[in-house]
Amino acid sequence: MALPPRAVKHVVITGASSGLGAALARAYARPGIALTLFGRDELRLASVAASCTARGADVAVIACDVTDAPNMTNQVIRVDQIRPVDIVIANAGIGGKTAIAPSGGESTSIAHAMFATNTIGVINTATAIIPRFVGRKAGHFVVVSSLAGLIGLPQSPAYCGSKAAVRIYAEGLRRLVRPHGVRVTIVNPGFIDTPMSRSLPQMGPQVWTSDRAAEAIKSAVAKGKREMSFPRSLRFAVALSRLLPGRLVDAVLARAYRPTTFS
Repeated sequence: MALPPRAVKHVVITGASSGLGAALARAYARPGIALTLFGRDELRLASVAASCTARGADVAVIACDVTDAPNMTNQVIRVDQIRPVDIVIANAGIGGKTAIAPSGGESTSIAHAMFATNTIGVINTATAIIPRFVGRKAGHFVVVSSLAGLIGLPQSPAYCGSKAAVRIYAEGLRRLVRPHGVRVTIVNPGFIDTPMSRSLPQMGPQVWTSDRAAEAIKSAVAKGKREMSFPRSLRFAVALSRLLPGRLVDAVLARAYRPTTFS
């Protein structure tokens, strides 16, 4: 049975200083909405906040790294105490050029950083807010994973692994908290035109603008969807790869892989 829709008044977004996070902030910004934007870059956060304020939103910014668990816990709880949060979008992540592996694989430091932000950063956000959501039997937690979390790509094993891990975490979390009236939505985007994606040697197929992606995510969240993936063509290709013989998929992906000097 679907949970009934609820009025949204306070939205928290991590990784809001640029790219998809900034676009999500703009998508939600309107009179009557409070936005709390988390990010590491104070100047860029301030710029995003100004654009959202111009749209009528009540905006607060918090410079905080999602990998800092004690600080995230303190900040998220403080924000929720000031004004109960309705939606948390765990969007902060790293990728782009950093995610591209050389032929010998990613370095330990890069792989650790990828999991620390893309996986543990989401968990740090969730563990701060989920008990409060459960306590009042309300709230919506949104996890931005990736289509790359549904398939192991040779050019980015650590990135794919970090996104796969957080997707499965969110899937289990959704099943855990749904009986308590708390929603969890998993978002699996393909390529989005952001500064991070533009750092790649070559942009992938079916690129969406960040504003288009943000509006699609906002719509899916409003409908209470459990999971959404886009664009449709890439979602279909990934699903098809699960049905084809592994040897064939390996051969196709190996042919597409071009080793780089990035490390």
